[in-house]
Amino acid sequence: MKPLCASVTAGLLLLLLGAPVASWAQSIFCESQNYQQQYCPAGMRITGARIISQQSNSPCIQGRTWGYDNNGVWVNEGCSGQFALQGFRPPGPVYPGARMDCESRNYQQEFCPSAQRVSRARLIEQRSQAPCIQGRTWGYQSEGICVSQGCSAVFALEGGGGPAPIPGNRVACESRDYQQNFCAAGTWIRRAWVAEQRSQSPCIEGQTWGHRGDGIWVNQGCSAIFAFESR
Repeated sequence: MKPLCASVTAGLLLLLLGAPVASWAQSIFCESQNYQQQYCPAGMRITGARIISQQSNSPCIQGRTWGYDNNGVWVNEGCSGQFALQGFRPPGPVYPGARMDCESRNYQQEFCPSAQRVSRARLIEQRSQAPCIQGRTWGYQSEGICVSQGCSAVFALEGGGGPAPIPGNRVACESRDYQQNFCAAGTWIRRAWVAEQRSQSPCIEGQTWGHRGDGIWVNQGCSAIFAFESR
């Protein structure tokens, strides 16, 4: 007779040893917009994926219009659907810090401040149909998480020790008629970030806003209140 408890015992041993356990841990939405290829990171190491709900008229065919690798799911040629993922998560939190919800409402850039200084962050649960892609629609800095273009997700934060700085330095700057504008801060700026976006036009650092010397520049309709640290 085959010992029924063998696999259970092995599973318990893996847990005791701290090895990751495979499971259908989560599902993610992934959409090929304008028939372009889209990659949706999973926030875990993937060993298997399957489509559980096709939401596009274009067919989702594994190996042709969708697939996966160790880190996420890709779609192409208009495929849009919900995918179940099988993979591995280490026991306990990978990042021992806090979890944070952050949502880009009306496709506007949003900054979600953290109570602790952030040294690293990762996406653990995407909640929006709009893709959350690090470096494109979300990112982080020492003070918190920034999302844009409809991304809404739960993020895990790893703290770097000590509270995040809460500077009192603020300056409002507006690009009128989509023209470039420079707003003096009255002091030399070491670094800056968007504290409150006021425009429908996106405020994207390095593209529609930035800082140099003693002020903030904006362009292409960006209007926001900027927080900064002085040198």
